[in-house]
Amino acid sequence: MKYSKVKLTALAAVLSVAAVSAGCMLYLHQHSRTAQESPAPPQSAEAAQSTGSPETETPRSELPEGELNPGHAEPKSELEGFTVCIDPGHASSAMTGQEKTSPLSNETKMQCTGGTAGDYQTEAELNLTVGLMLRDRLTELGADVVLTRSDADERVSNIQRAQVANEAQADLCIRLHADGSENSSIRGISMLVPSGSLLGTPEIVRPSAEAGRTVLDCVIEATGAQDRGVVERSDLTGFNWSEVPCILIEMGFMSNPEDDKLLASAEYQEKLCSGMAEGIRRWLLQE
Repeated sequence: MKYSKVKLTALAAVLSVAAVSAGCMLYLHQHSRTAQESPAPPQSAEAAQSTGSPETETPRSELPEGELNPGHAEPKSELEGFTVCIDPGHASSAMTGQEKTSPLSNETKMQCTGGTAGDYQTEAELNLTVGLMLRDRLTELGADVVLTRSDADERVSNIQRAQVANEAQADLCIRLHADGSENSSIRGISMLVPSGSLLGTPEIVRPSAEAGRTVLDCVIEATGAQDRGVVERSDLTGFNWSEVPCILIEMGFMSNPEDDKLLASAEYQEKLCSGMAEGIRRWLLQE
């Protein structure tokens, strides 16, 4: 059989194309098999962290507290773990019943007197106002605070006031008062501390004296008032029944026109609270 030149040329072209196609298919088959048998390249540490398995990666919300922002934990409040009792002295009316001045004596006195007064407020009102302010300040510092009274008409005897602090096992009880005198020229701030043979718990003498001096120094520094010093008292029912360190601050003389006006000022009350809070903080932390 004879083929023309044209037919032979066409046949050669067809055979060439078929050969190329077969070569391509063989290459693709071998490449695919190699890819399946070759191990996957190892992931970088960074990639592994960003694509962790949901079965092994701990959700952020379940991380232990303090590990959400390592090194940025909330600071512990300075006075956390301490308890302070605040006793705003007196009440809107006196308690005329009698109670023992000491667990070691049969001597009695009024359960609670009405206190003194100035031109702008009574002592009981002042004591409560400052007491509530001091409570807020100490709470901000992290302390647990208990009050012997939180209402103007609430009447609590002096023994009961001491028992509030005792039952709370307070680290310190601070009693808030103001002075009065027939001599209107007398002014300034003093600190009373327990002393004497009628104390039911004589162990409170030394820490009370130390706390009293520290708090008074800070209050004088904050207010610029006259320092009338630390005074030991053996006749106060609240001291004699106390089982915890206890101090009593006389914040000024309501019988003195200058002191009386200052004690009615919210700005001055803030200074008193600032000084008392700082003194309490320093003493509790033994700074």
